[in-house]
Amino acid sequence: MAITLNAYEMANVEASEAVWGAPVNVDLMQMAAVRQLNNARQGNASTKTRTEVRGGGRKPWKQKGTGRARAGSNTSSIWRGGGISFGPKPRSFKTSINRKMSAGAVASALSAQRELVTVVADEQLNVNKTKAFVALLDKVGVQKGEKVLILADYNEALFFASRNLRNVSVINPMNVGVVDILKNTKIIVTQSALSALEGRLA
Repeated sequence: MAITLNAYEMANVEASEAVWGAPVNVDLMQMAAVRQLNNARQGNASTKTRTEVRGGGRKPWKQKGTGRARAGSNTSSIWRGGGISFGPKPRSFKTSINRKMSAGAVASALSAQRELVTVVADEQLNVNKTKAFVALLDKVGVQKGEKVLILADYNEALFFASRNLRNVSVINPMNVGVVDILKNTKIIVTQSALSALEGRLA
């Protein structure tokens, strides 16, 4: 049994039930979302330890007789400009889940957001002017300020038409993740992207 998806200026499209009718697994989607967000982190925060900061070549003052606390180096972490104790160092936040779980999570997210999906013909997105692209979004039913996800193959015209719109994300169907699907309030899928997505997940 096929699932019917809304379509713009053509008959409603029949789609794979294995993808668009998959059971909504919240735990699986959460795992995939954490993986996607973790893998987007750069992890490049860095501080210098007392061995890495400049200075420390001589004892600041003699050990006894000054009335001050003894000090052996100005690179100590209690000195201004000294090293940082237990500070962050560059690290990888990379996490992973297996391919079957990843595909299941994306299918689950698409199933949960199915009512927000509109299928369009590929040629309808061959617009290279932002004004024409915004007019198309308006016809499809996108409200002003709504977050829109466009699932389509790379198209230079589409890239130039959409790059100045902060609320629009254009992603290849082979790269779309759970976070991309769930954070948008409208999803527009081209016919070729729909086939590619079902081929990837079904």
